[in-house]
Amino acid sequence: KSPSLPATGIVPPGIPGRSEGDFLPAFDPAAAKRLLAEAGYPDPSAFPVVTLVDTGTGYDAGIIDQLEVNLGVTVRYETLDFADFFNLLGTPAGPQFWALGWVADYPSPYDFLGILLGGGQPNNFGGWTSAPFDAAIGRAVASEDPATIRAAYDEAEAIVRADVPVVPASYSTSFALSRTGLLGAQTNGLGILRIAGMAWAEGTP
Repeated sequence: KSPSLPATGIVPPGIPGRSEGDFLPAFDPAAAKRLLAEAGYPDPSAFPVVTLVDTGTGYDAGIIDQLEVNLGVTVRYETLDFADFFNLLGTPAGPQFWALGWVADYPSPYDFLGILLGGGQPNNFGGWTSAPFDAAIGRAVASEDPATIRAAYDEAEAIVRADVPVVPASYSTSFALSRTGLLGAQTNGLGILRIAGMAWAEGTP
């Protein structure tokens, strides 16, 4: 399996218009404990039962362990097959805490920020909304100036960093074949090589 890179924000490297800034929320267990206390849980053991639900990732055990070690919060774990998991997302019966991967349909920060977190978007499974975020996304898609677009997407990512509706974990990597005369051979969103999509230039031996 291809190695992964630690995430620094929602938008992965290689996407045009992506900033090199760090848009991860600060790792601050003391502040997190204060927020828990302000929410009515000064004793972490009294925190209600929360279950991490996903289709199985390499991070599940680490997430659960870190919440226990740093905050004293115990989290349960449940794994589902992809169809059942995806059907539950965004529904009243859906999970409150989950991990989800995303593969862009086209190379733009909007495919990560706007589609996943924009107000009213069907893939915004957490239902998070932010008028300033939506305004920043609107400025980005309305402009053709690269500097304006980058600044607007940076503003949107900074809002996500401050509000923390999601926590990016990593960027996965994939592969592609290259040979003189080969016009294209790439994996699809599921990581499967699309043989039917392979094509050769005329005259290739």
